[in-house]
Amino acid sequence: MPKNELLMEIRDFLQRRKILVLCTCLNNIPRATPMDFYMEKGETNFNLYVGLALGRKVKNIEENPNVSIGIYTPMDTGKIQGMQITATGKQRLIFLREGDKGFDTAQKIVRGKRNLIMKIIPEKIELLDYDFVKKGYSRFQVLDLE
Repeated sequence: MPKNELLMEIRDFLQRRKILVLCTCLNNIPRATPMDFYMEKGETNFNLYVGLALGRKVKNIEENPNVSIGIYTPMDTGKIQGMQITATGKQRLIFLREGDKGFDTAQKIVRGKRNLIMKIIPEKIELLDYDFVKKGYSRFQVLDLE
């Protein structure tokens, strides 16, 4: 699929969904947490924001800053669509607290007052959509953002 079309497909997919599953791991014990997410509006990037409560997922990310994110279309829609986002390192998983540069901007993006917000800067986005085959493309598309 041409890159400009893939970029539009990814943005459309993300704009139509509100929940992601954030997967973290610490000491070889994985944890998957469903969460609401928010995107920067009108931007050309795919940065996501999630409001966090202090807990195991935060500790996991602080100790092991490698996450995987799953976002999917429920199977009862009759569509087979899913997205996998990879982000690794503290430059791509940025914790923002009140007083931090960027916190006020992030607070305007997420709903509700948050004490801790994580900005996720994807390095890789994999999009699976069986409808792509109807357009003559592979059902599996990859966008590297490194």
